[in-house]
Amino acid sequence: MVKMTKTDQGDLADAIRVGARRGPQCFGAYFDDHGGSCALGAAYDGMYLIPREHGVVIPKHLERLFRCLDEVVKTCPVGCKKRLPLAAMIVHLNDDHQWSREQIADWLANGANGPAS
Repeated sequence: MVKMTKTDQGDLADAIRVGARRGPQCFGAYFDDHGGSCALGAAYDGMYLIPREHGVVIPKHLERLFRCLDEVVKTCPVGCKKRLPLAAMIVHLNDDHQWSREQIADWLANGANGPAS
């Protein structure tokens, strides 16, 4: 299971990178009206290449594609002491610490162990 989770996190990082190239970053929502996405929105966009005129899209069931989102719990790498399931931690890093989607992807690709560079 650990090996699958690390592979899963790498695949999630790749999806975030693909989605991040499709528009600017946003905060507080998966997507905004300007074609932006948060880190989880970028993962969804990276998997499905959502048309730009998508309107309101709420990603559903990303945990089915990336089991690590629900099965892995991480402590905040910034040091604020939060311990959350990976999906919530990604939202926390995006919205509360305003990490770039690329920083979040790097953190995931490195096994989500320490701070991103």
